[in-house]
Amino acid sequence: MAELSADPPPKRLHNLFPVAETAANATATDRISELPDALLIQILSLLPTKQSVVTGSLSKRWRPLWASVPILDFTDGIAGTVDRPERNEPKSRETSGFSEFVYSVLLLHEARPITRFRLRCSHWSCSQRDIATWLSQAARRGVEQLELSLSLSRYVALPRKLFNFETVVEMKLDGVFLNALAGFSVSLPSLKVLHVGDRVLFGCHDYVVKLLAGCPVLEKLVLESTYSDACGGPVCAQGMFDLNLNRLVKARIGFSWYKTCTKSMFLIFNSLSNVRCLSILSSTVECLKDSTASDIPVFNNLVQLEISFGNYSWDLLTNLLQHSQKLEVLTIYKESQKHANGHEPAWNLPLVVPECVLSHLKAFCLMEFQGLDCEMGFLRYVMQNARVLETMKISMASSLDPQTKLQIRSTLTALQLNIQSCQITFH
Repeated sequence: MAELSADPPPKRLHNLFPVAETAANATATDRISELPDALLIQILSLLPTKQSVVTGSLSKRWRPLWASVPILDFTDGIAGTVDRPERNEPKSRETSGFSEFVYSVLLLHEARPITRFRLRCSHWSCSQRDIATWLSQAARRGVEQLELSLSLSRYVALPRKLFNFETVVEMKLDGVFLNALAGFSVSLPSLKVLHVGDRVLFGCHDYVVKLLAGCPVLEKLVLESTYSDACGGPVCAQGMFDLNLNRLVKARIGFSWYKTCTKSMFLIFNSLSNVRCLSILSSTVECLKDSTASDIPVFNNLVQLEISFGNYSWDLLTNLLQHSQKLEVLTIYKESQKHANGHEPAWNLPLVVPECVLSHLKAFCLMEFQGLDCEMGFLRYVMQNARVLETMKISMASSLDPQTKLQIRSTLTALQLNIQSCQITFH
């Protein structure tokens, strides 16, 4: 039986494994119960831990199996839906027993290592001390995949151990404050996948750099948070930091920077130079729109680019194409309702056709196409210069009337004569 840390657990639950008075307790065995333990444990691993534990009430055959499931998935039932309960509202029975349930499970759980540890809860159902204890237990048991989703309605200082896991390979964070990174180092030597959700708050952009610098073997990165309370740290001001993500293969960047923090922005952006697949969301595009060609790294391995615009930034797109000579797939999203102000810049022909457009571009997709002059100009440019283009997908904006859609299709179909080998589809 595992022992928890010195933090005293709450009183033990007496009904963690109630025996249900049902037909399942009869002496006759069912076919599922006749399956080998390994297969039953695999089935239980597909369930949240609470449901997995409940199966112990089916029969003596099932009772010990949940403790060998290598996945722990705890959800308090209100995480992600209730950030701030009314002050005078009493705790529900389910919520008040959540921390007791987690402690009881950890005391009786036997599987080593833990392949996945998932904790989704609000501050209403567990304390900062509880979270630190549970994460320490996950670390001691060699956790490989960690998902933590909390509530931003109250500051919870994340423990140092969270950023110094030796075994964790995949980490997903959401609804957390990362201000604590100012006080200690980051060392995640095995981390290959990092997902920072859009509800993660960094007190300073320096902390983003510090987090990434502690992940030397990172292969996949999702950075979507647009929260920041304050900034102006040494990285943002001077760019004095070494960031090497040369193993990174895939990245999705939706972060936002203040205008005074461009050095940390370009430090991170330049660290993406080895990726094969890159997705840039509109919040980051807005920060990069005034960048020059010298600010954009050369993407030697990039074959797939997705970029989302509020208002089109054609100069940025041109610079990206010029610096991505092997690009094969280009997808452009137009978020017309989110950032656009209705004043779209014209598409200006670059002096030199990018090498990727001439020799490598095989698939092109334009989403939320509105039939703007700049869009038509870019489409003509692609269709006239993309010699190996195989497929082009045009997704019409829902705001267009049927007559306008028909006119656009006629115009583009006529242009298709220039690239007869390319298949154009409309949606």
